[in-house]
Amino acid sequence: MRRQLQIGTKINCRFGEAKITAIELCEHEGEKEGIPMKKVWIDLKDRCVFSLDNGHWQYGYQVEAV
Repeated sequence: MRRQLQIGTKINCRFGEAKITAIELCEHEGEKEGIPMKKVWIDLKDRCVFSLDNGHWQYGYQVEAV
């Protein structure tokens, strides 16, 4: 099982499979802007916003690591 998510990791979301291009760690869950990160621990993903290579972005609770 994956312990970290980092830029380049493949994920599943409602838009299909995609790669992470940017990660922002937010202070609270549901915020749209945060501190740019290169990787985060899997237990912090719900506090993150992920930009994807398919042109979309997703909150952490909306993604699942492949």
